Amino acid sequence: MSRLRRSSWAFGASLCCLLRPMAIGAEIDFYRDIYPVLKANCISCHNKTTTKGGLNMESPELMRKGGETGPGVIAGKSAESLVVQAASHQDPDLLMPPKNNKSGAVDLKPDEVALLKSWIDQGAKHSVPVARHVNWQPLPPGVNPIYTVAMTRDGRFAACGRANQIFIYDLATRQFVTRLADQDGVAHRALVQSLAFSPDGTHLASGSFREVKIWRLEKGKPATVEAKLAPAAPASAALLKQIAETAKVEILNHALSSDGRQLATGCADGAVRVWDCATAKLIVELRGGVVSRRQFEALDWTIAAQGLEQSFQNAAVTRIEAQNKALDELLKKANDTIVAMKKALPEKEKPVKPAQDARVAAQKTLDDVTALIAKAPDGKPDDALEKQRKDAHDALAAATMAENSAVAAFAAVQSNIKDAETDVQRITEAKVKNTADLATAKAAIEASKKLQDKSTADLVAAKQALATSDSRPLAVAFSPDAQKVSAFLSDGTLRVWAVASGIPIEEAGSPATPATTTLTSSPDGTFIASKTVTLTAGAESRWVLERVLGGEKPDSPFTDRVNAVRFSPDGQTLAVGGGEPSRSGDISLWEVSSGKLLKAWAERHSDTVLSLDFSPDGKLIASGGADKLARVTEIATGKQVNLFEGHTHHVMGVAFRADGRELASAGGDGVVLVWDMVIGERKKKIEGWSKEVTSLQFIGATSQIVTSAGDNLVRIVNDDGTQIRAIDKLPDFMQSAASTATASVVIAGGEDSILRVWDGTNARELAVFGAK
Repeated sequence: MSRLRRSSWAFGASLCCLLRPMAIGAEIDFYRDIYPVLKANCISCHNKTTTKGGLNMESPELMRKGGETGPGVIAGKSAESLVVQAASHQDPDLLMPPKNNKSGAVDLKPDEVALLKSWIDQGAKHSVPVARHVNWQPLPPGVNPIYTVAMTRDGRFAACGRANQIFIYDLATRQFVTRLADQDGVAHRALVQSLAFSPDGTHLASGSFREVKIWRLEKGKPATVEAKLAPAAPASAALLKQIAETAKVEILNHALSSDGRQLATGCADGAVRVWDCATAKLIVELRGGVVSRRQFEALDWTIAAQGLEQSFQNAAVTRIEAQNKALDELLKKANDTIVAMKKALPEKEKPVKPAQDARVAAQKTLDDVTALIAKAPDGKPDDALEKQRKDAHDALAAATMAENSAVAAFAAVQSNIKDAETDVQRITEAKVKNTADLATAKAAIEASKKLQDKSTADLVAAKQALATSDSRPLAVAFSPDAQKVSAFLSDGTLRVWAVASGIPIEEAGSPATPATTTLTSSPDGTFIASKTVTLTAGAESRWVLERVLGGEKPDSPFTDRVNAVRFSPDGQTLAVGGGEPSRSGDISLWEVSSGKLLKAWAERHSDTVLSLDFSPDGKLIASGGADKLARVTEIATGKQVNLFEGHTHHVMGVAFRADGRELASAGGDGVVLVWDMVIGERKKKIEGWSKEVTSLQFIGATSQIVTSAGDNLVRIVNDDGTQIRAIDKLPDFMQSAASTATASVVIAGGEDSILRVWDGTNARELAVFGAK
C-alpha cells in the first residue's frame, strides 16, 4: 500500500468527525455539522481543482451557484436540491457518489442525508469555519509501516519512521541506538510521513499530520578516559601462533572479547586485526581514524564530481565539434553560392540595359502613335492608327515584361549573394563563439583532470601513508558487548572502530598526549611496568526535541500531512512540503536555528506536495506533487523557473544531481524521468518498474540513482537508463530508500516494517532491523 492509498487511520490516529446528536429545531452549522460529511464523501471530486460536473461543494455559496445541471442546493427546498436527490439516490441517472469511485467515497447514511436536508430546509445558511478538534485514537495493533527513511551524509546513522515512532540505528556497529519520543512515548501522534538529517548530521526533521519536529543531537560533555597499557587477558599460545602465521606480521599485543569468541591483535604494521577464535580466520582489519576516513571520503567525492564535470564538458565538446562540422558544410555552401552567383552576375546584368532601352523605345512608339491619334479629326483614329496603337501597346507590354524579367533575374543573383554573405557572417560568428566555447570546455576538462588526478594521487598517498604509518598499537581492548575495538597508538591517539563494519567511529588524543609509567608487583613476586595515558574523549550523545512547528494548534501552518522535509545544503533552512489533498500543494521554508518562517508558497502545486530537494548551490528548490508535475522554484525571488510535465501519476520523488545539471523525478506511473536543467527539457525516460517508484536519490557525485518501488524492488540505475543493480524479491511494498555517496551502504524500508541494510556495490545484505 503506497502513501497515496492510506486509509483514514493512516494519519496515525482516527480523525473522528462524528455527527453530534441534533436537538429538534436546533440550528445546524455548515462547517461544524455538514462539512465533515461532505469532505469524507463528496469534496474529493467537487472542489476548486477537481470540479466534476462544474459543482464545487466547499461552501454554501458555491453549492447554491451549482454546476452544469443547475444549483446544487435550493435554500428552504431540500426535496428540489440536486445534492439531496443524488445522495438519496432518487434519480437513477444521478447517483452520488458513483460506484467504484477512486476516492473511496461511500453512500451517505440515512442520518447524514437527514441532516443535510434539515440544513437546506433551514436556509442552507453560511457559517464561519472553525478549527475542529482532532480526537486521536491509538493505532491498531501491528500497524508499523515504514513510509520514510533517512541517513546521515557520512553513512554512520540511519533513521526510519515506523508508524508514529522514529528509530535511530548505528550503521557502523549495526545496532539499534534509540527511539525518539515526545509525548505519550511516541515521536508523533500520527504516522511519520517524512524524515531528513541535516548535512552535518546534528539535526533530524520529521514530518507528520500538521506538524514538523526538529530533533537535535546533544553531545555529552567530554570525559576523561584513562588508557592503561597493562597486559590483557592472554589468549592461548597455540591460537596466537596460528594467527601470527596467518597474519605474517608481528603481534605486539592482544585482547579477548568478553565472550571469548573474538581476538583483537595490535600488529607491528600499525593495524588492529580482529579474529574469530574458533576458526582463526580474519574478521576485519582496522586502520585509520575518523579524520583519515573523512579525508578519504572528501577525496572520493572530488574524484567522482570531476568525473561528472568531465562527462558534461566532453559532451559539450562533442556537441560543439558536431555543430562546427555542420557549420563548415554550411559555410562551404554559402561561399560556393557567392562564387557561383558572382560568376553568373555579369551574364544576368548584360540583358538588363538592352531590355530597359527596348522598353523606353516601345514607350516612345506608343507615345508617338497616341500623339497622331490626338491630331486625327474629332480625335477618332482610323483603322490603321488604331492597329498601330494596339501594336505599340503589345510591344510595350512585351518590352516591360522582358525588362522586369531581366531586372528580376539580376536582382535574384544579387539577393543570393547578399543572403550568402549574411550566412557567411552568421556562420563565422557562430564558429567564433563555438571556438571560444570549445576552448572553455577543453580548459574545464583540463582543469578537471588535473584536480581529479591530484585528488587520486592524494588518495593513493594518504592510503599508502596509512598503511606504512610508524604509529603502532600499544594496547587494544574490546567494548563489553564486543561490538567495538579500541587501540592506544604510539602517536598518542586513542581510536575506536566498529567491528561489524570496520569503520572508525571515535578518535581522541594527539601525539602530544603525555603518558606516565607505573610499576606494580604481582602476587607471584614479579613486577609489571605499565603506562597510563589520560585522554579527552566524547561522552555518550542523545537526541532531544528542539522545537515543534505547527502541531495541534488550530493555527498550524500545515493544513494536512507533511509529506516532505529537506535541509538546505548549508543546514540553515528547512523546506517543508504538504498541502490539502486535491486542493493545494504548499511549500514553506523555515530557519532551523529559530523556527522562524522565512518564505511560504501556498498552492505552488494544485495538489499536495510529496517530495522536495534543494539544488547543490541552495539557490533552487524542486518539488513534486500529486498534480503529476515537478516544479523548480528560485528561492530568492519565489519565481518558478521550470515546470516539468511528463508523469501521468503523482510525482513521488525529486532529486538534483550533485552538479545541479540534472533533476530526476520518480512517478506513481512507474517511471523515472531525467530532466536537463541546462536546457529545461526531458533528457531520458527510465522504465522497468511495474508499480509506483516511491523515492529516488542520486548516489553521491555520480549519475547513479537509487530507487524504491511498490514492486518489492530497490533498484540502482544510471541516468541513461542502464540498470546497475537490482535488489529484488523483497517481501513487501518498498516506500523509501537512501544511499551513501559511494553506495557502500543502502537502506530501505516499506510496508513490512523492516529496515534493511545492504552493500550497494554488490547487494549483500548487511543488517535487518525489525519493529521490535
